[in-house]
Amino acid sequence: MKKYILLTQKGFLLAITFLFLSNQSIADSRNIQQLEAAENIEITSQQIAKAYFYLHQEIRVEQSEQDLKNGLFAIERDIKTLTNTKDKKQRRMVTFMSFTLDEIKDIIEKPYTNEHGALMLDYSETLLEGAESLVKKHTHKKYNKEKMLIITKQMTFFLERATKYYIAFRDGFTDHNNVKQLEMAIKGFESHLKTIQAYKYSGKPQQAVNKLTEYWPVAKGFYLGIEENDLPLIVSITTRHLEKSLAILEQYHHDLAVDK
Repeated sequence: MKKYILLTQKGFLLAITFLFLSNQSIADSRNIQQLEAAENIEITSQQIAKAYFYLHQEIRVEQSEQDLKNGLFAIERDIKTLTNTKDKKQRRMVTFMSFTLDEIKDIIEKPYTNEHGALMLDYSETLLEGAESLVKKHTHKKYNKEKMLIITKQMTFFLERATKYYIAFRDGFTDHNNVKQLEMAIKGFESHLKTIQAYKYSGKPQQAVNKLTEYWPVAKGFYLGIEENDLPLIVSITTRHLEKSLAILEQYHHDLAVDK
C-alpha cells in the first residue's frame, strides 16, 4: 500500500513538473514573439522612412512603393502582437506607437514637402524609441541564443538606418547629427559583424557570414561616402544584398531561440 502511495505521489509530482515546464515553454515562446515583434518595428520604422525618401526622389520607384506597403503592413501586424499583453505600461506604449503610425500614413498620402520629410524622420525615430523600450523589456541577457537573434536583427536595423539617413541627406537633410547617426549605425553593424564572425557556424549560415565578411569593406565605403559621393542606387542595392545574407542568419538563430 505504501509503495502504491509513493508511486502516486511521484506521478503527481511528475505531472506538476511537466505542467510547470510546459507553461514555462509557452511563456518563453510568447516572449520570443514579443521580442521579435519589437525588433521588427525597430527595422521597419527605418525602412518606411527610407522608402519614403527614395520614392520622392523617384529612385527604384516600384521597389520603394513595395517597401512602404510591406513596412506599413508589418508594423500593424507587430503592433497587434505587442497589444496581446496584460502589462499596462506596454499597452500604453503600443497605443502611442499606433497613433504615430497613423501620422505616418497621413504624411504618405500627402504631397511631399520639406516639412513632411522632417516629420517622417521624427516619427520614424518615435517608433524606434518605443520599440527599443519594448526590446529591453523582453530581452533575457542570460540566453545566448536569444542574444544572437537580437544581434542579427540589429544588423538589419543598422543597414536600414544608415540607408535612411543617406537618402534623406540627398533630400536636403544635411544636419551634422544625421550624418553622425549614419556613422554610428555603420559602427554598430561592424561591431556585430565581429560577433557573428566569431560564432561557430557551418553550412549555409557560414556561407552567409563569408559573404558579409567579403562584401562589407566595399559596402562600408558607399555608406560613409555620404558627403563626397552621390550613389543612392548603389547604396539601396548594397543594403538589399547584405540583408539577404542576414536573413539566413536571422532564421537560423530564430530556430535556435525557439527551441532553446
